[in-house]
Amino acid sequence: MDFKAKLGLLARPAVSAPVVVAPRRESPLSALIPPTMTAAGVLHVVQSRSPAPVLPHAATVGVLGLDESFSGLDVSRVLFLDTETTGLSGGAGTLPFLVGLAFVDAGELVVEQLHLSGPGAERPVLARLSERVEAASAIVSFNGRSFDWPLLRTRFVMNRLTPPSPRPHLDLLHASRRVLRHWQRETRLSTVESAVLDVHRVGDLDGSQVPAAWFDFLRTGRVATLARVLSHNLQDLRSTAALLGWLGASWSEQVAVTSEVSLGLGEVAERAHFPHKAERFFERATSSAVVDVQARALIALGRTLRRRGALDQAAAMWERAVPLCEDASTLHLALARLYEHRLRDAHAAERHAVLAKPVEAPMVHARRVARLSRKRQLVLTMR
Repeated sequence: MDFKAKLGLLARPAVSAPVVVAPRRESPLSALIPPTMTAAGVLHVVQSRSPAPVLPHAATVGVLGLDESFSGLDVSRVLFLDTETTGLSGGAGTLPFLVGLAFVDAGELVVEQLHLSGPGAERPVLARLSERVEAASAIVSFNGRSFDWPLLRTRFVMNRLTPPSPRPHLDLLHASRRVLRHWQRETRLSTVESAVLDVHRVGDLDGSQVPAAWFDFLRTGRVATLARVLSHNLQDLRSTAALLGWLGASWSEQVAVTSEVSLGLGEVAERAHFPHKAERFFERATSSAVVDVQARALIALGRTLRRRGALDQAAAMWERAVPLCEDASTLHLALARLYEHRLRDAHAAERHAVLAKPVEAPMVHARRVARLSRKRQLVLTMR
């Protein structure tokens, strides 16, 4: 073939080979969660219903969160949130592979669990999450304000999506710590639900095992362990909702609580500026069999009594607390000031001032004791 013939071959239109489109491979997750087609793509979602707990009034939510912005919200539209992730460190490398949402509908608690089919399939999950958040009046979580929600916002940014507009966020981890701090040293959700909700999980997957379940699914396609993750997440959401109801009932004095819990509620009432309620809670806490709790309750009760002008009663509470304290120096100083400046009892003031020496500067302490000694002598000469 000469050169001209070869050029003719090059001028012919190329015959394209037939394109073979491989059938779309269905995610192994479909064996556990049937896929649902949405505008944003395929979504794997599980929905379940159970009786909804009685949620507190908005004003009570504001007290529990120590945030007045909650006081006007529509409690019937709060959204409970809990995620299961590939790690606990946060940051762009951590992936929330299960987003659990719960809300109240027709007297039932509806739980929606949005599961990723794999990395890179976040958009359908984030789209549904955005819809739920936009429809909610507030978000309620357990440690979600500092972990779950910041992580989810990062995923919106990583996927070039606009995060939903901010909502008030009540984190029950902090509310539980304030109320239960004198009763429960550990405030993990599983510990709190066992203590106050009488929920005892059997065969539950420990939170530390959750990331391994996801990585095992990615490596092998097995979904058996993911079923346990779903169960774990479901109980977390139900317990979070029930815990909000219990905290509200405790604040409203509708359920019986221990003396230690009463002390925590009293401290919340004091911070939220409910002095009469604080006084009732502190008074109940004085019956605690735990010496430290009883002492704290007596000191706090004396503080509230002093503020409302019941000075003799305040002094009596503090006097009862003195022998219960390992180091009562600060309390002796408070009593010395109360007796000297408010009750005009120089003798009692001097007695406590002498015992307050460890917490005062030497010169200040010496002047206080000398002044009270002169006042006491003056009272004796006037008799």
